[in-house]
Amino acid sequence: MLLVALVVQGCWAFVPVVPEGRSVEYTNSGHLRGASRLEDRGPGYRRARPGEATAFGTPAMVGLVERSAALVAREYPGTIPLVVGDLSYERGGAHPRHGSHRSGRDVDVIFYAVDAEGRPVPGRGWTAYDRSGAPLRGRDTGASVFFDDARNWRFVQALVMDESAPVQWIFVSRGLKARLLRHAIAVGAPAEAIARASLVLQQPQSSSPHDDHFHVRIYCDPAEGSLGCRDRAPHWPWHRRTLRESRGANEHLTHAAELTDGVLLGELLGDEPVAQHGVEQQL
Repeated sequence: MLLVALVVQGCWAFVPVVPEGRSVEYTNSGHLRGASRLEDRGPGYRRARPGEATAFGTPAMVGLVERSAALVAREYPGTIPLVVGDLSYERGGAHPRHGSHRSGRDVDVIFYAVDAEGRPVPGRGWTAYDRSGAPLRGRDTGASVFFDDARNWRFVQALVMDESAPVQWIFVSRGLKARLLRHAIAVGAPAEAIARASLVLQQPQSSSPHDDHFHVRIYCDPAEGSLGCRDRAPHWPWHRRTLRESRGANEHLTHAAELTDGVLLGELLGDEPVAQHGVEQQL
């Protein structure tokens, strides 16, 4: 936690600087204080449900969405705005469509799409794609839309390399994960981005396969830890570096769970409640 020194009646006193917005407790059992709102439209994105109440997140989460969408729009002229789904309510808490999305650190994002000629088109509803990038038979909208490898990868790369809002998970189907990584290798994406994405991109085992959208989750900001924000393992290597650097400012994070095979397998079980460090979790 950050401290500021004040002179009070001739004596020095140290008072905590509380973040403007912060996530409290876990993503599936917490709430949100001082939330930031993702506007209905911004550079490179639009909300799927404009005006709907679940448009709030921590400042880190909202900033991550805004930066990443704007980057893709800049680098790929003619990009159709990214369609952003649910975040959290202004004060967090239970969400009618999700088991998580309770503490401002989750967001759903509809994939970028192209037509049969490779031209960008709006993402159609929640179209599901197979590993070839084509709509799944029986689940598409009838439109000729295909998974946009280039823009979806660039969005993922922006997410995993953002140091201001470290990403823990991007839930997506195994087939689309493989497709994204193949594309990244083919275009010579940075090795660090590929390594991070190979860990962060995961398909939950006991939930929907996430073949129709990305579900992005970020870690607590280090300053939030002593104020009640809670992460579950795993803590990826690049995030553990951040934890070590913040150790002196946030003692709570020095006890973060280490990444072990058992912890990782438990985290990937999806929506099934898993007992982990005495806490019931749900993705």
